[in-house]
Amino acid sequence: MINASQQNYLDFDALTQLKTKAKKDAKSTLKEVASEFETIFVKMMMKSMRSASFGDELFDSESAKFYRDMYDDQLSLDLSKNGGIGLADVLVRQLERYVPDQTPEHSEDNTSESNKAIDTTAVRADEKPNPEQNLFSSPKDFVHKLWPLAQDAAKELGTSPKVIIAQAALETGWGKHIIRNSDGSSSNNFFNIKADHRWDGKYSTIDSVEYIGNIPRRETADFRSYQSMEESFKDYVSFLKSNSRYEKALDVEKRESRYIEEIHAAGYATDPNYVKKIDRIINDKPLAEAMKTLPTGGQRGDLG
Repeated sequence: MINASQQNYLDFDALTQLKTKAKKDAKSTLKEVASEFETIFVKMMMKSMRSASFGDELFDSESAKFYRDMYDDQLSLDLSKNGGIGLADVLVRQLERYVPDQTPEHSEDNTSESNKAIDTTAVRADEKPNPEQNLFSSPKDFVHKLWPLAQDAAKELGTSPKVIIAQAALETGWGKHIIRNSDGSSSNNFFNIKADHRWDGKYSTIDSVEYIGNIPRRETADFRSYQSMEESFKDYVSFLKSNSRYEKALDVEKRESRYIEEIHAAGYATDPNYVKKIDRIINDKPLAEAMKTLPTGGQRGDLG
């Protein structure tokens, strides 16, 4: 007998409620989502078994089929909610590595999605903010401290300091998720540049998220470590200018979106939404408000 407290397959609001819960905390809802998928799978399996039957004249009327389908739907739901066939557990184990923990934001300027610590191409899969490493109290503080460095970098690259700041904000979650060295100190890597065979300096080995064929994959990679913020910005310029694949990006019209589009197309980042994320930061309130309070009003060297 079906327990009255259990979910009924005719509860059409259940999926909507599940979507709402998933938006608030995807990780804790993963088991329920996997269970729903298992329910659908069991339904398909039972339907396939029914269709393979030779049938029975006594029970093959349209009315009988209707009530039998109702029974199968509820039975499928019941099975999945009470142990299931193990498919949900397998899905949870496979998918939980890709679902980040969702923690509340505490920024005083938390007015837009671009103000959050954004999960990006090379951002850590499980990196947590280090209070000792929080050199920036807000997006405004982030912009004020890095603007002179962004101006110098933009001048060298022929683009806008605003887009340089936006990219650094995306890669580090406004400075709250800068990669740390093994001793806990900051790597000062504001652009998440990897340490390949061309790098002979210090580096940090961490878990990261990369996209292969638009599918996120977790992998371990080495990232460059710098002595200072200035060194990070200078190496960013050197990295782009010394790689021939970025020549087109450095030769485009002075528009932020074109610059980001070209370095993305050249392989700078694997995240398929990389350009959209940076465009959102460029056009959103935190960066605009911070630029208004710059000593120069954000005008000197701003080609955007």
